[in-house]
Amino acid sequence: MGNWGDDTDYEVKALKDYEFPFTFNFKKIYINVDEVSERTLEVTDKHPKDSLMKLWAGTIVGFFIFMLFTYKLLALVMIPFFAFYLLALVRVYKCWKGFKYSGVQYWVMSIAALIAAFALSRVVQYLFLKLIG
Repeated sequence: MGNWGDDTDYEVKALKDYEFPFTFNFKKIYINVDEVSERTLEVTDKHPKDSLMKLWAGTIVGFFIFMLFTYKLLALVMIPFFAFYLLALVRVYKCWKGFKYSGVQYWVMSIAALIAAFALSRVVQYLFLKLIG
């Protein structure tokens, strides 16, 4: 039958293709996960997977930044921030699973990305400390 009337129905037009900028702010990630789950009308292999991948990448970047600044005693201060980003990672997973994407794929890429972010943060931190010390 087609999508006749979608170009004149403003509610449907507003629901289509929710676009948001890349962010690693965990509050924005929470909000955007809800928006993606509410506004997505049709699920394909590409959409909303691309939006969820953008949110996932922001979460991984947030982890990387806090791993980068975690050093000795400062590690205790970073624990709540890691918890918030872990919650954001789980929220993105719930939305990911709600759209019937592979949960195993999500967790494999998440764990691999977290290991890579940790290793990269240690290398950058080592080089920085070697440079100034």
